Amino acid sequence: MATREENIILNLPFDEAQGATTAYDYSRGRHDATLTGANFVPGRQGNCIEFDGEGKAEIETDFVPLTSNFTLTAWIRRKQYPDGYTGAKIGVFFNCTGTNNYREAWYDVNPETWGFWAVVKNGREVSVYLDTQLIGTLELPSSSPVGFSILQDIYGTEYGYGCLDEVKIYDVALTQEEITELISTATSLEYYLNGVNFKEHGVRVSSSNGILDRPAIKKPYTVEWPDEHGEVVDLSGRRFQPREITLSCFIQAKGKIDFVTKLNAFLEQFDGDGTQRLMIDIHPTKPLVYEVYLPNVVAISKRWNDDLMVGTFTLKLKEPDPVKRVVRHQRTSSATATLSITLASPKLYTIYWGDGTATYDVTGGSGVTVTHEYAAEGIYYAIVAGVIEDITSFQTNGIVVWNKL
Repeated sequence: MATREENIILNLPFDEAQGATTAYDYSRGRHDATLTGANFVPGRQGNCIEFDGEGKAEIETDFVPLTSNFTLTAWIRRKQYPDGYTGAKIGVFFNCTGTNNYREAWYDVNPETWGFWAVVKNGREVSVYLDTQLIGTLELPSSSPVGFSILQDIYGTEYGYGCLDEVKIYDVALTQEEITELISTATSLEYYLNGVNFKEHGVRVSSSNGILDRPAIKKPYTVEWPDEHGEVVDLSGRRFQPREITLSCFIQAKGKIDFVTKLNAFLEQFDGDGTQRLMIDIHPTKPLVYEVYLPNVVAISKRWNDDLMVGTFTLKLKEPDPVKRVVRHQRTSSATATLSITLASPKLYTIYWGDGTATYDVTGGSGVTVTHEYAAEGIYYAIVAGVIEDITSFQTNGIVVWNKL
């Protein structure tokens, strides 16, 4: 769990594809940004947003608690300006009530280099961190702040000239230790089955295969002519076989009884009706999700011991619907309980809602709308499985995190 997740009021990872006009906010508030003249390019992790001095990402709602404590964190990379020196400084600026009542500080930064910035307002004191190191402070006047910005010393254009990635705002003042945790915590693979981390069962995954491999295509229609070489193959409209996922696992336990208890509890998760949800957390907002079942027997190779028990086993899972679109939805209250998906296609689709339920045989050549109400608060990833290539239009009040997976 990342530092202060419950205090995030804005989360813009800027992972949209080039051409997108909206940057999605992954926080509870969903303060999505409208883009004008901005590009998406490869960033630190996934994509980032790039500004050329004219573009902007605009949020119309005022939600930052300027008069209270807050923290803004962002990865910033200033681009090299053509003259070599313009835009070399990044500034932190606070405007307060009253005439010419402001505070500012400017810092030299290297071009084309990512830096992790954190601006922390704690009372009247503002602390500025770069790559977890304190590089400056500001003392605000007693009057109330009415505006805050991070600037660049470019005066020939209206906006900045550089790239932003993973912008977050917290409604608390983070400590230096918490900021250090944000940047120093390495992103590790986490595996979940029906929302429960494998580790809660004492299970670790040492390796995985098939999670990103393209499934084998179904045998195409072929014709062989006896007086011709080779064969004639119809490769139009390719369709794929089920995806096969192999997870090499091991389990640790304190003694024989603990070993048997943990192992049975883990494997029983595959005994329920229908498919089970496998999620692999590779990214803060874009996990890999699959609806799988366990078709084969699991053989355990174990080492018996009166103290520490260790067993290794291989899970060979199968995903019957291997091609899908993934939509993220967060329920924060009854007002945001419903996820709506509208699609147009003559094909049949299955929607796995991510809470253990599914809607089958969804179809509509001229468009059909399907809704689902989530009972508990939380983040859900809905899977729309089928011939995704034949969907002619698609709308949702959720966030499309994978257009095709």
